[in-house]
Amino acid sequence: MKRLFLLAASAVTSVALVTPGGALLAQEYPARPIRMIVPLAPGGGTDIAARVTGQKLTERWGQQVIVDNRPGAGGNIGAEIVTRAAPDGYTMLVTSPGPIVVNPWLFSRLPFDPAKDLAPVAMLAPTYYVLITNPAVPAGSVRELVQFAQKQPGKLVLASGGVGAPSDLMGEMFKSLAKIDAVTVQYKGGGQAIADVIGGQASMVFADMIAAMPHVSAGRVKLLAVATAKRMAKLPGVPTLVESGVPYDAIGWSGLFVPARTPGAVVSKLNTELLRILRLPDVQERLASDGSDFGANTPQSLAPFIRSELAKYQTAVKVSGRRLD
Repeated sequence: MKRLFLLAASAVTSVALVTPGGALLAQEYPARPIRMIVPLAPGGGTDIAARVTGQKLTERWGQQVIVDNRPGAGGNIGAEIVTRAAPDGYTMLVTSPGPIVVNPWLFSRLPFDPAKDLAPVAMLAPTYYVLITNPAVPAGSVRELVQFAQKQPGKLVLASGGVGAPSDLMGEMFKSLAKIDAVTVQYKGGGQAIADVIGGQASMVFADMIAAMPHVSAGRVKLLAVATAKRMAKLPGVPTLVESGVPYDAIGWSGLFVPARTPGAVVSKLNTELLRILRLPDVQERLASDGSDFGANTPQSLAPFIRSELAKYQTAVKVSGRRLD
């Protein structure tokens, strides 16, 4: 763990160094199309974040930003492509936490070192999760859900978006902290997991808020809690898990990374432009964020954030017992 922490810090430090050659490159950058790798299937929150920001970069710079989805192996396939690319700012990674801070704990060996080979440029958007249940589940709150599960162990079915996915790790942490026994069923993605909760084949799932809310509004599922540290402004009447007696909070994120040896001047230019884009009203509407969820949101300030995420997911993976080898 200490090595991962040190490498995460060193990657950010190395990419931040500005050399005269790097400054000249930044003045000319970008001079050709940019390839934005998304290591996930199209249509999810991270893919949306990539396409929204990529389009704005295209408009701003007059150079095409091409979003290239390369899913597989928990995000490792797409991330590896970026680690092997030239560190010149023309190949970048827009990813969820998986390849950066989850997979080091899920896999005994990775084809790249995320801490050494990649460096953060900016976080683009948070991913908020909510706990939803099928309407037939006899619980109107998390406390009632826990009480029901404790009285009838093994009765509830917890849907998971896939081994090691955020919904999977959240679900296992929830089961551990709430001291309940529920059967976990793995699905190929969060969409399928939500569909089976709606259909009654599963009892509950931790779902991406954006994906879940249309079903909540239509009455197809019940919303019991948000998995955030404090109540959300958009859902002020919905309690957090902590308020409900389960001391756990977690959010996901979509972040932009580059090869670790990318010149600091290029990284700085990218970061400045992305933060400007994230402040645009139409972008905030699409991403439900202005980038301020992550503090200063600079390559340097993100180093401690990445370290804290590594520690958080180490615990979650250990509790879940998940391995992908």
